[in-house]
Amino acid sequence: MRAIVARMTERHLINENGQPFGNQELDALGKALDSLKPAERKAFRDANAAAIASHPADQILIVAGPGTGKSTLFKQRILFWLAQDSSARILALSFVRKLVADLHADIQTDTTLTDEQKRQADVFTLHKYARSVVEQNHGTNEWRFAPHFRIIAQDWKLMVWRDVLLLSGQGDFERYSWKEFEKQLHNDDFDQSAEWTDLKSTYFRLCQFYNAAGFGDLILRAREALVENPTLNGHQCFIFDEYQDFNASEENLLEEITQPSVGTLIVGDDDQVLYETLKSGRASLIRAIYADTDVANAMLPFCGRCDFHITCAASHFIKQSAEPECISKIYLPMSEAGASQKVQVVGCSAPTTAVDYIRKFIEDHKEDIDKRKADLAAGRAKDAYLLILSPSRAVDFYKPHDAKDELFKLIAPYRVERREFCDDYYKVLNYYSLANYPANNFTFRKVLHYEKGGKDEFLALLKTCTSERKPFSTVDDKNIQAALEKAKHVRDILESQAPIGEKVEALATQIQIESLKLFRQDLEKDAINKERAAAIEHQEEEAAELEEIEVKQMSAVELLTIVGSKGLSADHVIIIGFDNVNMGWVTRNAFYVAMTRARKSLHIITGLKAGGSVRPHKFLDQLPDANLDFSRYAKGERKQTAFGSRNEFLGYLQYLNTQHRRRK
Repeated sequence: MRAIVARMTERHLINENGQPFGNQELDALGKALDSLKPAERKAFRDANAAAIASHPADQILIVAGPGTGKSTLFKQRILFWLAQDSSARILALSFVRKLVADLHADIQTDTTLTDEQKRQADVFTLHKYARSVVEQNHGTNEWRFAPHFRIIAQDWKLMVWRDVLLLSGQGDFERYSWKEFEKQLHNDDFDQSAEWTDLKSTYFRLCQFYNAAGFGDLILRAREALVENPTLNGHQCFIFDEYQDFNASEENLLEEITQPSVGTLIVGDDDQVLYETLKSGRASLIRAIYADTDVANAMLPFCGRCDFHITCAASHFIKQSAEPECISKIYLPMSEAGASQKVQVVGCSAPTTAVDYIRKFIEDHKEDIDKRKADLAAGRAKDAYLLILSPSRAVDFYKPHDAKDELFKLIAPYRVERREFCDDYYKVLNYYSLANYPANNFTFRKVLHYEKGGKDEFLALLKTCTSERKPFSTVDDKNIQAALEKAKHVRDILESQAPIGEKVEALATQIQIESLKLFRQDLEKDAINKERAAAIEHQEEEAAELEEIEVKQMSAVELLTIVGSKGLSADHVIIIGFDNVNMGWVTRNAFYVAMTRARKSLHIITGLKAGGSVRPHKFLDQLPDANLDFSRYAKGERKQTAFGSRNEFLGYLQYLNTQHRRRK
């Protein structure tokens, strides 16, 4: 038997002929790899990664599950390319800033790379790269931009689209929605009707007037810029991570980027597609590459991040209800069962009980959490100790019992201060920027939005300015002049030597400020002045980029959405809201991603009466008993009591619901 296993595991998981791995072959390889001891698994993992990294194929697709060692392979591939051509320039792109930041840090601290080699490897988010290309080309030949164009952040997309509808005379807001147009941008496939064609043209014309672009059209503009000016692309080798989340428009851009390619490495996993709704991500794109015989297919089979039971549970789960066209893959733990803790499935009678479970966990691990907090602050660590993952950002399903507030108070001492500001701060900032740069039409438009002038007056103004290509600031209009005067007053107040408190009071006489307390705190944290304004405005734009996935600097304890955990990991993960109501919108892929953030322990909590929940989510049916421990947690006793089986756990929850109905 060992001889058979030895023969099978000599075969590295790369098909240079571009053929997909056969299911029978994967089953046999999976069984052989699963029989290996931990040391043998490590040896195979390292040899397999080295073989892929040094393979001579020009194009390689790596199917890689969560925690299977992509970053190490990226560095190995970079070294391989540089050995082939010492002058090669390499570009790595991903969506998730945390992944980009970590890969950049890994490259910069790698002692096997020289300083010159590190300078030859660029790592960006896709949108940051696209912006750079469009900025250098000043837009496209058809739609030019002035230098330093702006990004239309999330909060302003609908305002701009309403301007488009207003300018076009289109009153059917429901049929001609921003959501529908954004989908056309993501798919690079536009409705050819006269109405949509007019709206598309008006949108691009208005973006040119505002000297601003949205993230969706930024991708289209970057591709066109590269077609017009190929010299903008100075790279020869490319790494594209998380390819399963690319949409059609982004794939078209990548095809243009790789025109001069001498080497392309694509990495992804169609079981981790998360952004179908957010930006029309398509699993079909990576599946098409997997079927392309011009691309060598490879696979990373061992998860080195998650302990045995977490990996096994996740592997079993993702195989259930799989789509017929899904890419078959091997996903195995690096470790044996040993001291690995089973996945904790915990029943709580109410949201307050669930929060107390989290409180007790934090108290029991306080020393380790404090150490991680210090290590993160000193740069000795980059991952959280505990991730609390929720179906929704606001955790409103815990609100009826004041559990939500308790949860936020519980994690507050561990949160890293983010350089983010309240809405009032950005409002004042826009008035200040307008005073300094009155020709900036996009900033002027934001201020006019705050001023809430009449629609008919604004339409007349917009028609005049866009048709005659006049900046707002040059028009002799009472609303324009009033906005400019107010902006100058705001600037004078901010640049005065008055104490912060007096400044806040004076500003409140000029601008409606919703929260004087928060605004004052932000102004004390970061004064608005010429030196800081540009940096803060850029930060506002960056905060818009796929805002669901924007954690860059981790805290020791983080509360995030399930989707927002993409690209992150932690020693321990607690998933809350695991019930028939609050997890309703969470996809199979998103739950799989959430499970595989955990390194050492995973806790899945069903809190009854949370938003009307009465039972666990149906995903529980697709998790294997062999890797689960079922229990209940009692807040009064602060005690976790184990159940002997899944049925006992479900029976307990049913009993609680019966008691709750009787009390009603």
